[in-house]
Amino acid sequence: MSRMRCLLISLSIAAGACLAPLAHAADPYPNRAVRAVIPFPAGGINDTIGRVLFKHLSDTLPGNIVVENKPGAGGTIGTLNAINSPADGYTLLLGAASTIAVAPNLYKDVGYSAEKNLIAVGGIAAVPSVVIVAEQSPYTKWSDLVAADKAKPGSLNYGSAGSGTSHHVQAELLNLRAGTKFMHVPYKGGAPAMTDLIGGQLDLLVDPLPTTLANVKAGRVRALAVTTDTRVPELPDVPTLKELGLDYNASTWFGLFVPAGTPPDAVAKLSAGLAAALADNALQADFRSRGIAPLTMDAPAFTAYVRDEDRTWRDVITQAGIQVQ
Repeated sequence: MSRMRCLLISLSIAAGACLAPLAHAADPYPNRAVRAVIPFPAGGINDTIGRVLFKHLSDTLPGNIVVENKPGAGGTIGTLNAINSPADGYTLLLGAASTIAVAPNLYKDVGYSAEKNLIAVGGIAAVPSVVIVAEQSPYTKWSDLVAADKAKPGSLNYGSAGSGTSHHVQAELLNLRAGTKFMHVPYKGGAPAMTDLIGGQLDLLVDPLPTTLANVKAGRVRALAVTTDTRVPELPDVPTLKELGLDYNASTWFGLFVPAGTPPDAVAKLSAGLAAALADNALQADFRSRGIAPLTMDAPAFTAYVRDEDRTWRDVITQAGIQVQ
């Protein structure tokens, strides 16, 4: 073999070795499995919404989405886990009102800020809450609860899934708007609070619609009002708090986030994939069957929405003097 031919072969091999990483770098995103963090235990509403969404998002993006439940400390442990992951587009976070807009305003040392440490990719879903009492309760309408509280302020109690949860802050917003003094009883989860409501140990709950519906249908609880501007199709005869004279509109919302610093092209592709997933008829039917409404917002709209929600719940926490118990 001539020296010239050897030289050409060597140069060809070297060029191929140099081009291989470039070709790999040019591979379209995502080119490997994407990790999706749900910062709550399996089986709850956060997990349900997250798994429904990520299943459909897998169909609109190349590659696989691997769901990881990382519960603890009201969702803040899993949120921090996602924030501290590489900002390369391969870690997604299911964010909720409680972890994104409430926890940073409630806990002094939560360790993160949604505005500084996360990028809002888009909205996923919004869930109305329902003011409920046990079926055997003497209170058959909202005005009965108000009258009982006015007659003896602080005598009625409400349960929550824990301090800082939607049950808690939405009930405190109710106290602020109605001028009531319902007393907070925190539980370790919504299920035990619901059990005690049904058993008569609690007077009321402000509970997300998906976990309320089955108990309403089974005749275990009575729905007195819904928290959103409009009535919900699942409970068409139940009035809104606004209809009952209160300036009140609140829902439990969920959205998709990635760590700050994630490349803009990855964020854009995720946002487009999310929009396609939410437009899918199968996902919409699944959500409707559970009393969940899609929250279709692109990244700029959802960023503004999150900022407004942060301000709303910061004001509620301050005005109500909510402290972690």
